[in-house]
Amino acid sequence: MKTILLIAKTLSLDDGQGRYAHGLIRELSKKYKLIILSGCLEGAEVLDNSNLEIHKIPDLYVLNSFAGPFIYFFKTLKFYFKADFVHILTDLPYYILFSPAVWFKIKPLFITFHGTYGVEHLEKGWKKNILKAACRKAEKIICVSNFTKNEILKRADLKNLMVINNGVDYHKWQIDYKTAKPSQKIILGVGALKSRKGYHISIPAVAKAKEKYPDLKYYIVGNQGDKNYFQKLKNLIKQNQLENNVIFLEKIFDKDLILLYYQTDLFLLTSVNIGSKFEGFGLVYLEAGACGKPVIGAYGCGAEDAIRDNYNGLLVPQNDIEKTAEAILKILDNQNLAEKMGENGRQRAQEMDWSNLIKEYIKTYSSSVFQK
Repeated sequence: MKTILLIAKTLSLDDGQGRYAHGLIRELSKKYKLIILSGCLEGAEVLDNSNLEIHKIPDLYVLNSFAGPFIYFFKTLKFYFKADFVHILTDLPYYILFSPAVWFKIKPLFITFHGTYGVEHLEKGWKKNILKAACRKAEKIICVSNFTKNEILKRADLKNLMVINNGVDYHKWQIDYKTAKPSQKIILGVGALKSRKGYHISIPAVAKAKEKYPDLKYYIVGNQGDKNYFQKLKNLIKQNQLENNVIFLEKIFDKDLILLYYQTDLFLLTSVNIGSKFEGFGLVYLEAGACGKPVIGAYGCGAEDAIRDNYNGLLVPQNDIEKTAEAILKILDNQNLAEKMGENGRQRAQEMDWSNLIKEYIKTYSSSVFQK
């Protein structure tokens, strides 16, 4: 059995990269022995498999100490020579730049690029050229969306890019939901409260939809760490008289999130690009689809890979409050359309289940490593 060294930013299920790591680990462990190194082990307890070996490494999201990169390097080096190849599951630059897999290039290397964190460092700062050189040493740079791939190509002439979209654990989101649905319309958004998630666009759009559906509720679930942006959203809510309509939630369990998905009428997350910050894919669109819900996202970001316009949801121009409001009403006004898009969303989520996508990873590993 081949051994893979996997390096992850986090294993937390509250984080998009953590969910990605969980999905990949769960499927790869059926075929390979895995050595997993992560800067955050929260969530590791649910990874129960005899083929797994999990270890803590320094969190290199930022360089908080001079010693951190060296501890990371030498701790990783200990496991590097036990593996047949290495897959770095994060595009945070320090996890790449200080990896023995880059410095020695004895073992085949794969790197996943999600979006903002890696791409922005390809165009600015001292890391720019070093990161490009490190990426050229990889067998493949796996991009989670075509948009991420194209953004990389704008900044670096890399010949080893490929796209494998994010996967979803379809069966996790299937429940026997028999509770009576609330009478008022419910809209749901899931994602950290940061400007690129576009809540400053969706909130005024919801205000327009409220004119027809005065009792509607808009749940926004996500980390509230950006206090300035959170306050901006609160001000918007007050300006639009939505105090009784918008509900913020944070740190809820997946079982509660699933119930919220099933109660909602549509999922709304109209991300916006701000400089080099953008939505790399949008796993939440697939999760909503797995629950049978229509989704609304924005053109010009990774959401285009998750949403097929007029199939499992609607795509609207970025920063367009009017078009977003029109899309909301198009779905809320037409129950047949909403149900059709929801069923298509289920089919799309089944297509994107990790049990299917893992075949692309195995094929990529095999063609790049084992057939040489």
